[in-house]
Amino acid sequence: KDSEHKDRYKPFAYLNDLSMRMGAGAADIVVSRAGSTIFEIALWHKPSIIIPIPEEVSHDQTSNAYSYGATGSCEVIEESNLTPHILSAEITRILENPDVAGKMIKSTADFARKDASDAIAKEIIRIAIAHEK
Repeated sequence: KDSEHKDRYKPFAYLNDLSMRMGAGAADIVVSRAGSTIFEIALWHKPSIIIPIPEEVSHDQTSNAYSYGATGSCEVIEESNLTPHILSAEITRILENPDVAGKMIKSTADFARKDASDAIAKEIIRIAIAHEK
């Protein structure tokens, strides 16, 4: 609230699919929780900082974050370690180092699965046909 650049920040309580895609298109970096959005971030090919919901609230977010981080696509900051200084320093480190951002962007391709919905649908149909008897 005290930043001289506060006019650059536009908080939204919720973004629909189109708004998310538009926001991602305009973004240089994404800061997000570690829910299913990490798959969208990977498909957008954006460097990111992932902050999982604490383990005691959602163990899936922590494992999601570290799985995504293991590909080199993001930095993970656990909420208990998060401070404004750490977040700002990580954003600056990524955005001011084209090699770091470039490696993250390239690594998203190893995580993104554009054909996931087709593979899931085919498997559901295969299982349904097998149980049709």
